[in-house]
Amino acid sequence: MLTELAIFAGKLAEARRNANLDAPAFREARLRDFRDLADYAARHSRWYAGIVRERGIDLSVCTPEDFPVLTKSILMENFDHIVTDRRITKKAVSDFLAISKDPGEKFLGRWRVMHTSGTSGEVGYFLYSNADWLRGLLGGGFRQRRRGIPRRTGRRGRYRFAFYGATGGHFAGVTMATAANRGLARLFVDMRTFEINAPLPDTVSELNAFQPDILSGYTAALRMLGERQAAGQLDIHPIAIAATGETVTQADMAFLKSAFACEVTSAYGCTEHLGLGASNPGGDTMTLNDANLIFEFHEDHSVITNLFNYTMPLIRYRMSDILIPVGDADAHPLVIRNLVGRTERVPTFINSEGQTDFISPHTINEIFVPNVLRFQLRLTGPDSFRFLVILDPSLDEPGHAAAIAGVEKRLKEILDQKGMLNVGFEVAAVEDLPVNLQTRKFQLIVDEREAA
Repeated sequence: MLTELAIFAGKLAEARRNANLDAPAFREARLRDFRDLADYAARHSRWYAGIVRERGIDLSVCTPEDFPVLTKSILMENFDHIVTDRRITKKAVSDFLAISKDPGEKFLGRWRVMHTSGTSGEVGYFLYSNADWLRGLLGGGFRQRRRGIPRRTGRRGRYRFAFYGATGGHFAGVTMATAANRGLARLFVDMRTFEINAPLPDTVSELNAFQPDILSGYTAALRMLGERQAAGQLDIHPIAIAATGETVTQADMAFLKSAFACEVTSAYGCTEHLGLGASNPGGDTMTLNDANLIFEFHEDHSVITNLFNYTMPLIRYRMSDILIPVGDADAHPLVIRNLVGRTERVPTFINSEGQTDFISPHTINEIFVPNVLRFQLRLTGPDSFRFLVILDPSLDEPGHAAAIAGVEKRLKEILDQKGMLNVGFEVAAVEDLPVNLQTRKFQLIVDEREAA
């Protein structure tokens, strides 16, 4: 508890300090934070120690640009050497994730673990100590603290917070949302999660019964709820909505505001860096969490240095998100256009009752099966698809068969949960999953009917 209070006090003091600094002074203060992280990484991570030695990096004057770009592939290939605690190993984390589906359960009782394939289709594991987690959440929270929560009328007691997303595992959204059920936050918030892969009519009924004050979830899924609200099937009256996980356009925000008659914000977060930013009033722009993160902008990707995760240092981590600064890219606070380039097709199928329903791309990208390195879903018809996987090349024949069987089992669970056991599929192991020839980007979900 004392450690948590110290971190809270430290982040609050940091937020107050940063608010009074001009851009050059802010960057210098943040550079000192980076050098503290780099020094720790060099002393505790065998991979970073090697980088510092090979490049002759002087940690007392280093900058992020002195380090190489880190991709998810490099991270996973060097996992055991990148982490700063030798009790953490790739195999042990994989074994933990194969068993644990409770987002609140910690690896070895100490570290929060989250996994995702994101839009790359490549599975990655990310760990946070309690201190890392608090630094990450508080840094983003204090950055937005002046926004506040809209006032309620006619209701007392805790705020009712509903999260509509993938809930049955160690995923970023549900892990951050359910953190409100622990510690002091539970005195002020009644947090409930709603599984995005449940049949949509059931979710509508449960939300009507819960009547959330605040509704958060994936953009495409919130639009579907908005359509039900407009049709009169859903009848809730939130005071605020936070759309996240996918690109949020001005049209999305306008539609949700009209459907629910409340303020709509775009919350930018990810598994690797937790809260990266939030939209500003009006929705045209977004302010990034530049106290916790150092951003490098490129035409077709971003490079981000994480300053708060000491368990798994992510220095110059490459992401496919496209961020476009408004004005000076070195400004503070750092503002971008509110249109993060991260969108996936939403697969829809005809279910067992002959109705059209959807499976969220987030349900797909959160699939975890041991020894499956990458995957892609390919739509082949209104009630059929193929699921392509790249397996660990070291697997023997029984291991290969077990991995395929594990994927088939997980897909059947997803379809059963949605009432779509009528949907047929096949799982096939492949050597490579190519990018889209036109966009040169990887697509997690492909419609083969369009190609035909």
